[in-house]
Amino acid sequence: MDTTLDSLFTVTSLLSLQGSAAAAVLVPNVIGSLVGEKFDQYRKWTSLAIALALAFLAAFMVDDGPLKWVVALFNGFLIFASAMGLNQLPRRNRSKVKSSDDDASLSLPKIPRFFKSWI
Repeated sequence: MDTTLDSLFTVTSLLSLQGSAAAAVLVPNVIGSLVGEKFDQYRKWTSLAIALALAFLAAFMVDDGPLKWVVALFNGFLIFASAMGLNQLPRRNRSKVKSSDDDASLSLPKIPRFFKSWI
């Protein structure tokens, strides 16, 4: 069991798609939670910078040809897309839930959330 837990705290686990996407989500949200609303406009850019930095760090550790830098760029975009949830349908295209009583749209109260929706 020790070796399983030790594998979670390695550079390899951070540079995996799951680890990089988690870092690209968590770091901007933690900073935004600490700093406040004035950081909200920079969350996407911070996430993209972290995703690209981790992808290029992984490429730096690999001994391949010069094409690895192009692959690293696309991997950075993949990490960013995974962190942002860009594979989900946009909310503005989803059908609205109607109430059976008054045929009005249901609206949920705004609750401050740790994880901000960036879409």
